[in-house]
Amino acid sequence: MCHNRLYGRGMENADSDLTMDMVRILLAKIYDETVTSDTAYPHFWITPEQYKSEDGRAAVAKTIRSLFHEYAEQYPTVFDKDEDIAVGDSTLVEAASVLQDYSFVSREDDADDWDLMGAAYEQFTHVTLKRQQGQFFTNRLVVKAMVDMLDPDIADKVLDPAGGSGGFATAAFRYKRRKAIDGTKPGSPQRERRLGLCKNSVFLVEISKRLVKIAKTAMLLTGDGNTGMTQGNSLDKYSNLDGWITSHCPKGTPDIIITNPPFSGQKTESMMMDPDILKLFGFGHRPDPEGAFPTITDDDDDRDAGHGTLLIRQAPELLFLERCIDWLKPGGRIGIVLPKGILDNRTYINYRRWMLSRCKVDAVVTLHKNTFEPDTGVRTCVLFLSKPLEDDPVPGDYTIFMAQSRRVGKDSKGEPVFALDEKGSATSELDEDLTQIAEAYKTFRDIGTFTESETCFTAERGELDDNLNLNPQHYSPELNATLEKVSKFDDKPDWSVTTIGQLDKNIRIYMGPRWSSRSLVVEDPSDTTNLTPYLTANGALEQRRMTVKWFDMSRATDKQKECVRMLRVQKGDILISRSGTIGKVTYATRILADKYVISDDLVRVRVPDENMRAYLLAFLMSSTAMNLMKLDEFGSVQQHLQPRHIWGLPVPVPDSWEQVSPIIDAGKGMISAMEQTSLADESLRTNGFDSLIE
Repeated sequence: MCHNRLYGRGMENADSDLTMDMVRILLAKIYDETVTSDTAYPHFWITPEQYKSEDGRAAVAKTIRSLFHEYAEQYPTVFDKDEDIAVGDSTLVEAASVLQDYSFVSREDDADDWDLMGAAYEQFTHVTLKRQQGQFFTNRLVVKAMVDMLDPDIADKVLDPAGGSGGFATAAFRYKRRKAIDGTKPGSPQRERRLGLCKNSVFLVEISKRLVKIAKTAMLLTGDGNTGMTQGNSLDKYSNLDGWITSHCPKGTPDIIITNPPFSGQKTESMMMDPDILKLFGFGHRPDPEGAFPTITDDDDDRDAGHGTLLIRQAPELLFLERCIDWLKPGGRIGIVLPKGILDNRTYINYRRWMLSRCKVDAVVTLHKNTFEPDTGVRTCVLFLSKPLEDDPVPGDYTIFMAQSRRVGKDSKGEPVFALDEKGSATSELDEDLTQIAEAYKTFRDIGTFTESETCFTAERGELDDNLNLNPQHYSPELNATLEKVSKFDDKPDWSVTTIGQLDKNIRIYMGPRWSSRSLVVEDPSDTTNLTPYLTANGALEQRRMTVKWFDMSRATDKQKECVRMLRVQKGDILISRSGTIGKVTYATRILADKYVISDDLVRVRVPDENMRAYLLAFLMSSTAMNLMKLDEFGSVQQHLQPRHIWGLPVPVPDSWEQVSPIIDAGKGMISAMEQTSLADESLRTNGFDSLIE
């Protein structure tokens, strides 16, 4: 309501930032409550008489600005010397008239009030900052689940080195404070001591001064603890960080690091390219031929010594991962949000090897694709790591808790999705499984076992494959049960299990080239007689060819003509979607092969033998094959498969095709039906209703 009053009054100053002005006004209000005694009249106040008078409003606005200046002077590293509340006096008075009736500083141990105030403020900053600056913040359900799983103790030093607006810091503070209150008597010295420990043991580093101010306000509204909120670059030398951090939370002292670092999304402009930063990190260098990264020490001279080839650029999330492990106290724990591709992409294997050599992986949770929507569609995961005590080796084998979040309480537009009751009516509870995942992990952590499900299960460190795959999907009981059922065909008489690529030496599995077709596209052509139709993966998978792009091949370069030739399919090819929703299957009919150019997002499987082709089509269209393909999918933004995955897909094979004649007949029936549908679609497009209009 207060923000709406500001917005409704307009901004006298064109440079005014309403969100930051709200922060400054709140800080003035909080400071007034802190320094004003219980018997004194508050300064952050406007009487009806003052409100009616122009001089009265100006005097109140001046007082509130003075309160903010007094507060800001205490934090010269955060607030600029001449920083002021930018909105005009009339607008400022409107805010004061709304806020003055509320008390923001409750009793120190009034946890429920603090939680409510902090949650309201976080919601305000999330919505307004996202709208104004395109910034996005960690889903509150993820924040809560991560804090619950890390279970910080009252005296634990908790650090977020990429703190943003303070979501993790405030959540950790609330969690610790609840422990302090639940374990002590009201008004007791023990409670006071423990609450003091909570205040002074949460730390944040954030490169944006603006967000540090917001984080400080969030901590004040959550019950103080704001002294640990500092501005700085966590990827810089430790000695360049804020003095509060270097004295109270230096390298080797945080018990818990919890963070969601910035991702590059493989965009060059988002990567770290400063050589003075890159040289501080092993991950800032190219690995040696064995895949090992150099070890960088704290010695400044050593940093400038030869450590191999310095990279031109590096993804910031990888540098943050290395920094978190380095900063953490031996025996400490990390919870870090990362792109999902880091778990299984082959390009990250050296980083996984480095991480596994230095830390024990306690848990891996893959997050639902809507977790950060509508802000970003990057697929994400949470890694929970623990660092061995000094001189202790990393265990060679241990059990890793794994989970796949499939419900995150909102849709792709960010709208809430509520759970249903037994009658199918929506309840007030969000439809999410992160709470269940956190509870299962706490049970696993406390007693070493829990009731496994399709959402939560375990894997053994010693059983990781050569790719060091940490993706929980790879260890899913459901998907692996399918693999086990297929493998059992090897024990059946007259059956064996082989891979698709080894079924026949004449089988070919490939995808077309990546290329740029932008210069060839003709938008909304009136005459397509001399144009070439192109189908995306979804267009090719549709039974009706409704989504067609048109190419003018007269514009094509020799390279583009060669790409088009390679993208054409042959009649009889089995086509499998390899990105997005992987594993969808269709068949290249005569018309599809003769007429259309097909996207490289479909893997081509070419099987010369007719019976084998029909059998393989039936197999690939089964839920069994879909589950097997899911075991190999990978990716940070979209899920992907490569031709090598299809090549290596296990498939049961009979000694004689006569044994599976019903399956082959069904496959041939599907092929025939697809050919007939393709002909009918072509006839409808040529002789259908549109022909009357034309």
